[in-house]
Amino acid sequence: MASQPISVPKGGNENDDDQADEAVRNPDTLPTTEDPSGTCARCGRTSNFERVGDLLPLVPNIATPKVARQHVAVLKCHGCGEGTAVIEEVRFSENFMFVDVVPLHWWPVPGSAVDMADVPSSIAKFYREAVRCVSVEAPHAAVAMCRNALALIVQDKGSDAAKRERSLSKSIKKMVEEKTLADWFAEWATHIIEVGNAGAHPEAFEEVTLEQAQDLKSLTHALIESLYLQPAKLQRMRPASRLPRS
Repeated sequence: MASQPISVPKGGNENDDDQADEAVRNPDTLPTTEDPSGTCARCGRTSNFERVGDLLPLVPNIATPKVARQHVAVLKCHGCGEGTAVIEEVRFSENFMFVDVVPLHWWPVPGSAVDMADVPSSIAKFYREAVRCVSVEAPHAAVAMCRNALALIVQDKGSDAAKRERSLSKSIKKMVEEKTLADWFAEWATHIIEVGNAGAHPEAFEEVTLEQAQDLKSLTHALIESLYLQPAKLQRMRPASRLPRS
């Protein structure tokens, strides 16, 4: 039987806590006890969550305020009704008047709800890594994974001439010229390349924000949807070659 959650004192008044809760809400990240909203790892929808239980709840210990402690919270999706487990680490300040709650791991694995059966495994792998990086607020790693997914899309869809180009940008332009890709793809892909380069080479570019990483993840998924998922879906919906006799 799950233990009942224990509130950890944060200091300040109730209104301050309410304002802080509003400030941290982000529907594009995975749910936590601090922000019970976001993407459900089971149904894949953006939802609100209810905290239904805890394993090893955190009991405040004034004698050792610097010690970081971990616990497991169970969050129930209001959409599908299924639960997601999140391991969190709570770090106490020296005066015990502030608590920093850091999510470490989710189960099921983030991104597992996205159906990638019609996508080459190597491309799906990097996209799922990008999803996980966004969920733990690692934007530089996320955009680099999106760029990797794009590079593999070129290898999968591009002609030999496109693959021989010296840069990923030139490969994209070649594929557009050859009509392998639609014109609108070039602008999207160029944006993924530029932001992805910033994530991989921080010494040469400005810092990548979490919002940029979230946008790039959504853009990469849109490209995968257009190039792989929708064509496969339409293929399965094709009418039978022979109609039944009357």
